[in-house]
This record gives sequence, structure tokens and C-alpha cells, in this order.
Amino acid sequence: MSSVRAVAKKAGVSIATVSRVLNGSASVTPELRNRVLEVAATCDYAPTVGKIRASRIGLLYMDEFWLSSPYDSACIDGMGKAMRRSIYDFVILDFRRDRQAGEPLRQFLSRKGVSGAVVRSRLEFRGELVELAREGAPLVVLGDHFDCEQLRFVYAASSNASREAVEHLVSLGHKRIAFVGCDRDDGDHSDRMEAYREVLSDAGLFCDRDVYRVPPHRMDGSPLARRILSKADRPTAMFIADPLLAVGIVNEAHQMGVRVPEDLSVIGFDDSDTRNSVYPRMSAVCQDSSLIGELAFDAVRELCEGEPNLSSSTKQQEAWFEIHETTAPPPQKAKAFLPRSRSSD
Repeated sequence: MSSVRAVAKKAGVSIATVSRVLNGSASVTPELRNRVLEVAATCDYAPTVGKIRASRIGLLYMDEFWLSSPYDSACIDGMGKAMRRSIYDFVILDFRRDRQAGEPLRQFLSRKGVSGAVVRSRLEFRGELVELAREGAPLVVLGDHFDCEQLRFVYAASSNASREAVEHLVSLGHKRIAFVGCDRDDGDHSDRMEAYREVLSDAGLFCDRDVYRVPPHRMDGSPLARRILSKADRPTAMFIADPLLAVGIVNEAHQMGVRVPEDLSVIGFDDSDTRNSVYPRMSAVCQDSSLIGELAFDAVRELCEGEPNLSSSTKQQEAWFEIHETTAPPPQKAKAFLPRSRSSD
């Protein structure tokens, strides 16, 4: 393992310059920074704290959006639990902000004092993830999953539970069932959408116009509810594959005078305990996201310690379906509901 002194000597610069580069200082020219980083990468340099190599596991975000989601909050809670059982510390990294131009991932992690990372990504970054995996850094992908022998994945398989949820709505007699999902694709959301499509296609009920993809914020659930429920030929049921959207839609339905489940049946998705905080208590496909976070942290720790026991595509948890009070047979006639005035709010 090389030292700062060795990197400085090989790059033909001072130790102070190497230190500025590795700490992300803007006072170094891009050309000089790239030269130092290239030398550090070839020397397999890793920072130390005192005389002990830093031992931290990072949660690496490819997109800052995810930081605000209930899923990530629960996963971070689980990673904290796993951290307390280990010798490692835990740090959150913004990959797109903190990685220097041309910096290899292994060097980036070393500069941050990180031994390995849980990566939070989505579909459009898969190509970049594959390239990162080829650099040989200890990585585990959280949530998203796809075929890649160099990567390991930790997620909750939700296809079976999603099929069960949509089949439940069909068994109640619903002919028009909307799918509402996140507009940011990853393996998890694709699984839920495909399960919905398969069940309704088999029943001869699938219709593209009943598929809605929106940003997963509560504020976006409300306008979508107004848009759907004001139609004369509206769906009588919804499968909502994101927790915040489900909460927003149920709350807006109440505001519009829509009775749940008499006028509208709703099945949501729950990463923690949201289903028990909605009135009526929400039928939902559920996963234990805190446990997923624990498993992801432990998987990276095993890779860092040279003891991986995971297959290249690891299903660590199976989602399940719970029936509560937001599903019922469809109304005899599905009437349109107009948004009520909010002037008194």
C-alpha cells in the first residue's frame, strides 16, 4: 500500500499538492489533479487515520432525490443497526457531487476513507454501475436489480405480492384498475408494474390509459387523484406502488368526498408502517426496509472482509400482501367526483 510521499514522488509534485488533490481542493489545476489521481490509482493508495486504515462503509447516492424517500429513511435506520454490530463506521456520500473528474471509484472511496459502499441508484445509471463494478470496488446495489455478474444486489422481491394484490382487486369484481407508480424506474418499481400488467392481461382487463407514472411526492398524489376521480369513466380501484403517492391519493379522495373503499378501492405499497397511519387502514404490499438496510450493510462488510457469501443477484426478502379496510367490491355505478373548494383552508 503506497503512502502520500510515494504518490508525490511518482507524480513529481509536493506532498502538500497530493494532499490538496485528495481532499478535493479547488486550488489545483484540472491537469495536475488528474495526474495525481492517476498516480494514486496505479499505486493503490488508501488514506489512513493515524496508523490505522480507515474502516467505514458508505451509502453512495447516484441521485440526491432518494434521500427524501421513506424507503431510504428506513434502510438507513437498518444500516445504523448493522453498523452498531460491526467495527465499521457509516457515512453517506453524494457520488455525483463528490467524485472528482476522471477519478476511479476505488480511489474515490479510498479518498473518503471508505472500504466499500451500498449504492442507491436507478435504471438510467445501470451502465455507469457496471463500469464501476469492473473497477473491483466492494459494492452492493440497494433496491435496483438486474443481470450483472460483477455486482451484488439486496432488495425485496415484490412481484408475487403485487400479483396477489391485483388479483385481489379482480376477485372483488373491479374491471378498471389503475396503476400509479414512480416515474423513476428501478428493478423494484418495474417488478410491480409487470405484475400488474400480467394479471390484468390474463384477465383481459389491461388498458394503457390506466397506467400513471408521477414523481413520488405526497403533493403529486393529490393532483393525480383529482385528475383520475373527476373522469366519468374513472377506475374503481388503484394499485399504488409508492407509499407517498398512496397517502396523497387517499387523503385527496377524502377531501373530494370520495368514500374509500365504497367508491374507490386502494392498495398501496408500504416500506415501513405507513399503512397503519392512513384512514381507513390501508391494504398494502409491504416490505421491511429497515431489514433490507441491515442486510445491505452486512453484505458490503462481508465483501470488505473477503468473506462474500452472496450470489451475484441476491434476493434477501420477500414482500407480502396485507388486506385491510381500503378494498371492497366496486360501486354499481362509478360516478365522477369534482374537487371541492379549498377557500376555507
